[in-house]
Amino acid sequence: MFIIPKRFRGIKRFEQVLRVITKYELGYYLEKVKLKKKSFRLKKKRMTRPVELRMILEELGGTFIKLGQLLSLRPDLIPREYCDELSKLQDDVEPFPYKEVKHVIEAEFNKPINKLFKKFEKKPLAAASIGQVHVARLRNNKKVAVKVMRPGVKALIETDLEILEYLARLFKHHVKQEIIDPEEIFAEFKEYTENELDYLKEAYNIKTFYNNFRNNKNVKIPRVYARLTTHRVLTMEFVEGVEVKEVLACPKKYKLLEKRRISDLIVYSVMKQIFIDGFFHADPHPGNILVKRKSGRITIGFIDFGIIGRFDNEMKQKLGFLFLSLINRDTESIVKGFITLNMVDTAVDVNSMKKDLSSTLGEYYDTSLYNIDMAELFYKSIRVAKKHRIRMPKDFVLLGKALLTLQGMGVELNPDFNLVQETRPFIKKLVKQRTKPSYLLRRLARETNRFAEFIRDMPEESKKVYKTIEKADVSLDNINHDLQTLTAEIRVEAWRIIMGIIIAALIIGASLTYTSDAWLSKTLIIVAFVILTYLLFTILRDNFKRKAW
Repeated sequence: MFIIPKRFRGIKRFEQVLRVITKYELGYYLEKVKLKKKSFRLKKKRMTRPVELRMILEELGGTFIKLGQLLSLRPDLIPREYCDELSKLQDDVEPFPYKEVKHVIEAEFNKPINKLFKKFEKKPLAAASIGQVHVARLRNNKKVAVKVMRPGVKALIETDLEILEYLARLFKHHVKQEIIDPEEIFAEFKEYTENELDYLKEAYNIKTFYNNFRNNKNVKIPRVYARLTTHRVLTMEFVEGVEVKEVLACPKKYKLLEKRRISDLIVYSVMKQIFIDGFFHADPHPGNILVKRKSGRITIGFIDFGIIGRFDNEMKQKLGFLFLSLINRDTESIVKGFITLNMVDTAVDVNSMKKDLSSTLGEYYDTSLYNIDMAELFYKSIRVAKKHRIRMPKDFVLLGKALLTLQGMGVELNPDFNLVQETRPFIKKLVKQRTKPSYLLRRLARETNRFAEFIRDMPEESKKVYKTIEKADVSLDNINHDLQTLTAEIRVEAWRIIMGIIIAALIIGASLTYTSDAWLSKTLIIVAFVILTYLLFTILRDNFKRKAW
């Protein structure tokens, strides 16, 4: 018998969830969180916990399969054996009728479907829990793929999310969790699911990829048709080709040189996404990449842009440094990389962390760089990070998982494939950019802004300190005078630092423009000299005043 809170909208669904969990050994946890009364359980052939979890999610379907698929990409949230098992989950469901498809499209655009499309295939090309894809022709005869959201799916998912949130909270408080944080998992999943329920967000992702690869004739990204796209309908160019998993299933259909070409194109495109664009497909598995072979020419295409990773320029630089340190097995630099990424809490024992990292990396010191199992190294690094409460950025973990997927696919297509060898040139190029004048100039500008904010906020922060001391009932006369003097001196010194940064920026700017615009270069040097003269004058003046006083 189950004990269910009355506040739930979907009590029947909650009962179904509990009933399915009870069928397996994991049902024991329902008793722990007081959702089920204790009962006698017959001993039966035991499956491993990861297998049980996969079977539970499969049986519950829909939202729960999506949860499993997301978790399979997040070894920072769940152990590796769970990731490997959950990666087997397939989101294949029965399609919903064409009558409902037609109703959704016509309701979204307030027009008959035959006014929007010249031809529309009634049988879907693929069906999943949130929506299904139909092939159609536009009025100009262009072939398109139309993704239509399943009617009522939003309400169903919201009910499941309510159940999952409640279960996560219960497990957090009643079951000792050493390696899994249920509430953190739920928060990640909720964000991911809300994005999936809005096709405009996926359309934005596709448009970004399209712009990043618009000049590359070897990589096909579908074009989005904005006038035929809404929150519930997504219309995009149809990408021709067969899935890479079909190429892997029938290797004799493709020559070795063709498979190597496929591998090269996939690797280059993913590396470009990560280390150049900073906007990458986080799940580049063989079912999400298409291959087209025509007149001896190979091209690839990407589909399903639901899970995306993002890095800004500063993050790319830091990641490049961290990855190079990992490849070189440099413990000191790895820890430094973690710190610059704000991943290390102040309470972390840095020396203990260095010791564990050295022990992990030490296993590979006698191994050739090109014989290192990057998958194993990645998972071991994740374990060390979790042990020391290092906060792994979500996009960083998605990057690692994407590279591991790439490694598995690359080896199957090309026996000589090596992830380290393929990654290293991109990382070196990224790290090298840190010494370029343009990069240094951007950093100087950023630091100048930070100093300006520091100066701007200083009076307010000083007032807070003043009020805190006042509440402590301390004599404030001397403190107030000293505080004002200190504030004034800090402001003067901060402005001098800013001026120094501006001078450095002007000199770098002059060096950048010297060959292209000599007049501008000379002007920048003169301005830098004037500011430097003023700066020296103020320093000498203040020193003279202090001596006189």
